[in-house]
Order: sequence, then structure tokens, then C-alpha cells
Amino acid sequence: MAYDEETETIRDVFVVERPAGTSLSDSSSPGGISALLRDAANVLAGHAVLYPADAELDEIRAEAREEGRQEGVANGVVIGIAAAVLGAVAVKAAPHIKSKLNGLRSRLNRKPEDTAETGPLQAVPEPPATKDEESPRRGRHLHVA
Repeated sequence: MAYDEETETIRDVFVVERPAGTSLSDSSSPGGISALLRDAANVLAGHAVLYPADAELDEIRAEAREEGRQEGVANGVVIGIAAAVLGAVAVKAAPHIKSKLNGLRSRLNRKPEDTAETGPLQAVPEPPATKDEESPRRGRHLHVA
């Protein structure tokens, strides 16, 4: 039961029992429904019977709590499976990730002279052979300057 101070009215929650094939009449209050019953041709067919809804509301609340528990268990199972799969993937991937990170760390920790780029490769001409010397083998030798 709820009391509305503005309109000085009391609102109760009821369960409505009515015969099949009938509907409740519209009330003169906006948005309200009357206890009068109407048939399919909109002809007055009687009154609905109203029962306090306390027991039904308690049952609805209990069902909602139980459904919430069942959803919570289902969500927990899904989360548990997802965590297990992610854990297995992490265990399998960990050595590969670790080696990649170690390689990156070693590249970042190199001294500047180790990482200095060499200039472009240049061909160095061979010195001319003298008559006494054996002529060097003809080949291309590249030397880094």
C-alpha cells in the first residue's frame, strides 16, 4: 500500500481474476483501468475479482532471486572457462614473448659504437703488379672504409 500525499489517495497492488475473452475497462483516470469487464464487442460483461498481491509478489521476487542466482552461476562458469583458456594461451605464449622482449632489450642496451652503421661499401682498387711479383688473382674485393 502506498499513500500519495499530492492527490491524497492510496494505491494497493492486486492480482486481477477475470474470465477468458474479457478485458478490463478503461478508467476515467488517465492511465488507469477499471474493474469493469467488457467482452470482445465492448459490451459490459461484469466485474473483475481483485486479490491482494502480497503472496504473488513474494513468489515473483523469489523467482527473480533464483533466476539471478542461476544467471550468476552461468556467468561465473563462462568467466571461469574464459580465464582458463586465456591462462593456457598465456602459458604457451610466455616463452616466445619473453625471447622477443629479451631481444628488444639487448638491442636497446647496445653501446653506440656497436650499433654505428657502417658506411656504404666501396671498391678499393688493387695495386698494380710489378714484373717481379706474381699478378694478384683477379677478383673483386670489397673493403669497408
